[in-house]
Amino acid sequence: MTSTVPKHIAVLVLDTPIPNVAEKYGDFGDNTIDLLSRANNKAPAVKYQLCGEDEAALDGVYLQLHAAIAQDLISGFILTGSRSNAFDETPWIQKLEEFIVLTLYKLPVPIVGICFGHQILAKGLGCKIGRNELGWEIGIHTIELNQEIFKLDHNPFVSNLLLATTNTEEDKSQKKQIILDHLNLVEFHQDIIYGLPSKGYEMVSIGSTVKCGIQGMISKETCPIKLLTFQGHPEFTTDIALDMLKSKFENGLITEAEYEKYKYQTTSLNNQGDLIGRVILNFLST
Repeated sequence: MTSTVPKHIAVLVLDTPIPNVAEKYGDFGDNTIDLLSRANNKAPAVKYQLCGEDEAALDGVYLQLHAAIAQDLISGFILTGSRSNAFDETPWIQKLEEFIVLTLYKLPVPIVGICFGHQILAKGLGCKIGRNELGWEIGIHTIELNQEIFKLDHNPFVSNLLLATTNTEEDKSQKKQIILDHLNLVEFHQDIIYGLPSKGYEMVSIGSTVKCGIQGMISKETCPIKLLTFQGHPEFTTDIALDMLKSKFENGLITEAEYEKYKYQTTSLNNQGDLIGRVILNFLST
């Protein structure tokens, strides 16, 4: 990494390409950059591959990352999803955890986590993570949004999840904002975080589903870090979700009955990931 590289959003890629999926759609980092592009992102986004067994190669990427940080070339971070477990103790995950705690959380820039990224960032704040006893949450699901997220100062949700502004019945001169109370998002996880961080890192839960009580979190103004996470995958289009479902079934991770159920659900529900893409871009830009 040299000083000729422009200021950019660092996309930390936390998985290797998925066979029969990445060939068509790219890897997790590509999907994330595509999401930002659909949200009309104008800033460059650079992928940093931080998952792998080649420790020398990983060390080289971390050197590039630290050089970019030292030169103030990174305006924000996005940590992608992964097929790995955030509670595993593989070398690359241990190296990532060290980077999060010792470097990332000390920087005055916004941080976004998606799925595995959400979990590993929560783990770095002391949250308990582990297997969901209710099993896989896959395909498109409906999230009940926590209305507290709309009350935060300078939050990225109101402007992007606003449905309409109307006159109230009582006083036609006054306006009332109508905002979403539910959101459909692609999910692919069997792990969850069990609670928000303890004192010192004040967060608000994004919302919940039947199977997952914390579908993400956003930092309050009093929090020393600027953090936004999602358990779901806003970067996954419906086509990607359907191919991912097929891959899970073909690899024996879900039954045929589950596959048919969640395939129907995914084709029936409107995928609103691009709304969250705009939320993420807003968060990274302010």
